[in-house]
Amino acid sequence: MSFEVVHTSVQKGLRGSSGFATAVATAGLPNGLEQALEELSAYDFEPSRAIGADRVDWAHRIVTAQGRSYSVLSRTTPCGSDWSGRPNRVAHFVVLDASERAQAGPAWMLANLRGLADAPPAVESRAAGPSVPSGSVSPRAASRWIAAGFDAGWAGVVARTLLEAPSDACYLVLPADTDALPLVEDVLALMPDDRRWMVSFSTRFLRASANARCQLRCVREGSPGLHKLLAEPGARQVVVRAGASAGESAVADAGRNGTAVVVAARASTAVQPVLRDAGASEANAARTPQPAAPREWSPQPQAAPVADFHAPLDFPRDRLPAQSSNTLAYALFAVAGLALTASLVLVILMMLRA
Repeated sequence: MSFEVVHTSVQKGLRGSSGFATAVATAGLPNGLEQALEELSAYDFEPSRAIGADRVDWAHRIVTAQGRSYSVLSRTTPCGSDWSGRPNRVAHFVVLDASERAQAGPAWMLANLRGLADAPPAVESRAAGPSVPSGSVSPRAASRWIAAGFDAGWAGVVARTLLEAPSDACYLVLPADTDALPLVEDVLALMPDDRRWMVSFSTRFLRASANARCQLRCVREGSPGLHKLLAEPGARQVVVRAGASAGESAVADAGRNGTAVVVAARASTAVQPVLRDAGASEANAARTPQPAAPREWSPQPQAAPVADFHAPLDFPRDRLPAQSSNTLAYALFAVAGLALTASLVLVILMMLRA
């Protein structure tokens, strides 16, 4: 079953503390998960300092707590002032069981999830998590991008970037105050069903977290600190402006025409989190073969491999270079010659002493 946590500013939270604290939590929440979600509930109220493109942070993150990984949907939104007069926000998290992840993907689920808190709720422990929607979508033209004033081809470009490098952060640079969730929904609709839940995202990206994976990071153009973020190793970026064309390519046409984005694969050495079914026992998990790690993709032509001069040279015995046997023979002859010379010297010295 699903779990939920609501974090906001309250006079007295569920655990007895005041200020920003947990107001609602589902009974039986896995150990360590509440603290991990609390760290993701921050919101930057200052528009001139904020990095994210959207006013509301709609997010799907893969959160790790106590060695387990979970799919977490969330919405963090400002909600006026709290009981002390300070700016307040409410962060509502929904932790999904593996069987509850809709084929349509996390952005679709967020758009159709009902009951997310807009204001501080009554402080309580709930016996069960919220009901979650289920559904499927097929590849479709990126009409939400057109409605936002963008070329629909950008949806295909973003989908390709996410598929090509699933282990790298992708910064989607948008104009300020863009309603980004519908754009992400269109992007995921162009991707294969089995890849949609591997994409984590935030529409009002604030900062990276050690315990939460966020691949697609929606940021606003010109925000302070953006240049530093884009300079991080491996970071990709797609800059989208109103009226700018995404160019002519197969993936751009996929976004405009609503066909699936397919990219050529190459093997990946990256370790991806396994999203476990909370109801499965450790014994079952040990007996169940784990799926192969997702394949990693590369958008750039691959350069010729560079030799590793620090690697040991390990030749098969039946394919040793011919010159190696000659060298060994020469060495043996040299040792024998030195031994013979030493013996002659000793004999001469003994004769002189006599």
